[in-house]
Amino acid sequence: METKREGFEITGTGLKIIAVITMLIDHSGVALVANMIRQGIDPFSFIAIDDLYQLMRNVGRMAFPIYCYMLVEGFLHTRNVKKYILRLLSVAVLSEIPFDLVACGTFFSFEKNNVLWELSLGLIVLYAISEIEKKQLQPQLSTFLKCAALFVGMVFAELTNLDYGHGGICCITAMYVFSGKDKLNRLIGFATGVAILTLLCGKRELWAFLMLIPMYYYEGHRGFDNKAFRMFFYLFYPVHLLILAIITNLFIL
Repeated sequence: METKREGFEITGTGLKIIAVITMLIDHSGVALVANMIRQGIDPFSFIAIDDLYQLMRNVGRMAFPIYCYMLVEGFLHTRNVKKYILRLLSVAVLSEIPFDLVACGTFFSFEKNNVLWELSLGLIVLYAISEIEKKQLQPQLSTFLKCAALFVGMVFAELTNLDYGHGGICCITAMYVFSGKDKLNRLIGFATGVAILTLLCGKRELWAFLMLIPMYYYEGHRGFDNKAFRMFFYLFYPVHLLILAIITNLFIL
């Protein structure tokens, strides 16, 4: 952990808040604005509804890389990786029906699976890689096994239709590879992850490079934290999706 310096700083909590806000904007576009477009509703005089939808989806690209980065930070500092994985998997289960209602318009669909499954799988891949590193194997064998763990994770993400698929797993792994206490390492790792998302998931992910600005002011400090605040960040994902699904079905459809 770096020594705290004087001046403006964004903590880990600040990054999470940015991720929550940009994700809410993105999902509001998917759930609310997209339904307005389908029904031919164009209520705004200052911006076309189609343009508003595209803008909200672009802003939303900034959220996932932050979640990936904070996942890596959490993995490096957690006392119990297995409990961390179980917490993410529990939230993934809670989130699936709300996610399917928003993304697919049905209670359950195999076409898409929510991003918490992606983050959970990414965490499992990091755990496998770290266990391989601990065994101090011959460099060639160690590299082969770590690449194999990454490849299995990527294939599984694609076969199960996880949000962001193989690109998300690569992004998480790249951020882990470049992780370190040095700010330059953090920025390079984050930028590499975003570049991978852009190559594998589409050019819209370029918007996430804007997050390098708050990342520059991140010094590695957690910031305000307590049990209730951690619970808020875990439950925000399923709860906000459920609220958006209810609003969409009750007041728009």
